[in-house]
Amino acid sequence: MKDSCVELTHPAASREGLASMVREIRGARVGVKIAALLLSVEGQRPGWICEVLGISRQSLNVWIHQVNEHGLEVLKPKSRPGRPARLTGRVRMQVEADLEKSPLELGLNRAQWDGPTLARHLSQQFDLKLTVRQAQRWMHQLGYRLKRAGYSYLQASSEEARRFQRALKKTPELGTS
Repeated sequence: MKDSCVELTHPAASREGLASMVREIRGARVGVKIAALLLSVEGQRPGWICEVLGISRQSLNVWIHQVNEHGLEVLKPKSRPGRPARLTGRVRMQVEADLEKSPLELGLNRAQWDGPTLARHLSQQFDLKLTVRQAQRWMHQLGYRLKRAGYSYLQASSEEARRFQRALKKTPELGTS
């Protein structure tokens, strides 16, 4: 009895054709599709392919049907709509290098990097107008985290510091009599 799974029947969907596409096309999603189809061509069970690659059975069936109908061209990624990213490779490399330096070295009047400082730097250096929040997102994408200053009383013991803090809280407000 024949297994009721979907099979690749398009003549271009051979081991060699799929392997050559792996070398041609970059991208993880396309790589998963090609790997799934290669395993299918090799005779692996669809359930096993889906489990190993972490895809759904429906996705595998759709990919196989698309390749059968239209050939391997359907595997190539299509252009995506929308505004292109302003953080290009060249800008990204320069911003990473700049973030390694102190803002003072780059002529900015700040001791450490934060959103407003990076937004101003990008405006001056690359003529990119970003909001502070977007600059913070870029810093986050590049692996930088804002570290808040921690205060400690250097010349006092911990008990004296607690006593000082309690005394500050008990100070009466001005203008109340």
